Amino acid sequence: MISARQLEVLCAVIEVGTTSGAAEVLSVSQPAVSNMIRHMEDQIGLSLFVRERGRLEPTPEALHIAQEAQHLFMQQKRVDKIIMGLKGGTIGRLNIVATPSIGYGILPQVLAEFMKPRPRLQLSVELGSVDEIVERLVSGRSDIGLSITRPRHTGLSTRPMAEGQMVCVCPAGHELALSQQVRVVDLNHVQHISYAAHTPLGQMVDAVFVEAGIERRFFCEVRHTSTALEMAASGLGVALVDSFAVLGRHRPEIAIRPTHPRLPVTVHAVTSNLFPTANIAIRFQQFFSEFVQGATPPA
Repeated sequence: MISARQLEVLCAVIEVGTTSGAAEVLSVSQPAVSNMIRHMEDQIGLSLFVRERGRLEPTPEALHIAQEAQHLFMQQKRVDKIIMGLKGGTIGRLNIVATPSIGYGILPQVLAEFMKPRPRLQLSVELGSVDEIVERLVSGRSDIGLSITRPRHTGLSTRPMAEGQMVCVCPAGHELALSQQVRVVDLNHVQHISYAAHTPLGQMVDAVFVEAGIERRFFCEVRHTSTALEMAASGLGVALVDSFAVLGRHRPEIAIRPTHPRLPVTVHAVTSNLFPTANIAIRFQQFFSEFVQGATPPA
């Protein structure tokens, strides 16, 4: 079987007309070129060149082979370009699964910037619970998961990507909007939209009330902070949401206030140990962290 290197030598000799010229173009010795042409002729059983007036004239068979070789070289360049694109994270496919607060909040902003230099990159974005994130990652259907709650699964790896905090959101004209800071326990005195006691966020908020010796009260229970945010924005009450749900977004219909005590939260990148992490997913993790660090904090 003729190698790509042999075809490259053949095409070079056809182009310049001499083995010495082809050797210079290819940065090899003239004897190496001559030997390779001779070996090709022996290998395929055809004459490839005839010498006329000091030049090597290709036979019709050589021209036909060289013409077909050009298609191979074009395909090789295309493959090289694809490889460079994959290494550079500009092509391919990125499959993301995120919790709703991240998916409706900061993620679209991050992706809008991430995609600007990557117009050929294909995206798949799914939103779901922590259990759904685990299921998609261990089955190989997603490359990366984004969650505030850290999944516990032996087949997954997690790393912190961005630090934030819970903030109090309320309708713009609400009494709590007059405060510079909202005490968490004061939420018992208003229409409080909150989370079930068995959820990680509910347990975080409950810990504040337990320390104060007070039982937490709320009139509406929700599963996701994105739901709590939209209900507060509709005037239904007051809620604690993670800062990533409002980061970099202008929401004039709500007031956003820090809490006392401060309730820190972290966005985790979650990847599967069962499958190799795609290069584009690794690049996205770094981009996400840098974007959040430079984003306008909620105010």
